[in-house]
Amino acid sequence: MRWGDFEVQRISDGYLWLDGGAMFGVVPRPLWEKKTRPDERHRIRLGLNCLLVRTPGKTLLIDTGCGHKYSPKEIDIYRIEHPTDVVRELERVGVKREDVDLVVNTHLHFDHCGGNTVQDGDRVVPTFARATYVVRKQELEDADHPNERTRATYFAHNWEPIRQSGRLEVIDGDREIVPGVRLLGTPGHTAGHQSVLIRSQGKTLLYIADLCPTSAHVPLPWIMGYDLFPLTTLETRHRLYRQAAEENWLIFFEHDPETFAGHLQRENGKYIVRPHFWED
Repeated sequence: MRWGDFEVQRISDGYLWLDGGAMFGVVPRPLWEKKTRPDERHRIRLGLNCLLVRTPGKTLLIDTGCGHKYSPKEIDIYRIEHPTDVVRELERVGVKREDVDLVVNTHLHFDHCGGNTVQDGDRVVPTFARATYVVRKQELEDADHPNERTRATYFAHNWEPIRQSGRLEVIDGDREIVPGVRLLGTPGHTAGHQSVLIRSQGKTLLYIADLCPTSAHVPLPWIMGYDLFPLTTLETRHRLYRQAAEENWLIFFEHDPETFAGHLQRENGKYIVRPHFWED
């Protein structure tokens, strides 16, 4: 859809299914089950919603989904489903891999950067060979040195081939990467997590990533068990939610399989989401 001078397009990499209890942390199952129904293995269906942003001068892709570099065991555990993928979706809207100028990684968990690279024979190579990939310094350092808790979600083949190719740009702090597109530090899920603020002609869209993965997670205390720093998540949400509601930002939900975007409103001291119809 048009967004001021820009064009924005949801790019799906399919779906994965993660444990519902882990996705909702301390929220009791009788509450979160009203929002989403788990499968027989207690997993809930999540979208892999990336975002294509075409500005007058650049073509950007925000996050790249799971990709395809998984063993049968991993596919079974995470129930990764690919009725489509990032490359096919880009082709569907007339964008070739070599057309992408910038790839932004909000963080380096496998379900956000797995499509960064592809298997090419016995090698793993960048999917978008001409693009510059942008990641936060803190996130890269943590991904390079995982601990017992984080090791299961950081896979070096999703960023190491890019670094070796010289296409990895590491930033430290907030930055406008092209006019109207700004990277914001939004720590909590990880220390180096970032979101993307897109502004044009008075309209603002926030790609919030895992600070709030689905519309069901909008209530302030509905924080994932996967978040490494949940109290930091809460603090970051307080700060961004207030501004988003006051200025009527459109929030894009990376993992919601149905409600891709919405506007935050504050009612009776709580935040709710007013869904926005998003036409692909």
